Amino acid sequence: MEFLVQGNLPLVRGSMLRIEDGRDMLVYVWSGGIWITQEGDRRDRHVPAGGWVRLTASGLTLISALGRSAVTLTSPHEQDFAERIELVRAGTGQVETLHAAPGWIGALRARLAKTWKSWFAPQARPTTAAL
Repeated sequence: MEFLVQGNLPLVRGSMLRIEDGRDMLVYVWSGGIWITQEGDRRDRHVPAGGWVRLTASGLTLISALGRSAVTLTSPHEQDFAERIELVRAGTGQVETLHAAPGWIGALRARLAKTWKSWFAPQARPTTAAL
């Protein structure tokens, strides 16, 4: 099962995605083409439209748009799929943060909230019907 991380993300030539610790994420290219460089991997990959690649590195991954492209990012993990995902816009160099993992306090708070919700069923109503 795959969970949608970023759907149909348009990239113009020269735009770049920076993914930190995105191991196991899947990058699908809908149109155009991209160039992928992963930290610790000596091979760079060109992925054309209709192609995909599963990220294998735990470090930094750079995805460069070779032309007008559209990509989708998915992950087998619903949470903790990446530490950070940023889009660097071509020409301006502006950095847009698409995802930033919460710090350890935010992660702890999310786990506690999930546990608390699992203990109680807010939709449950007691019944007086005979069983």
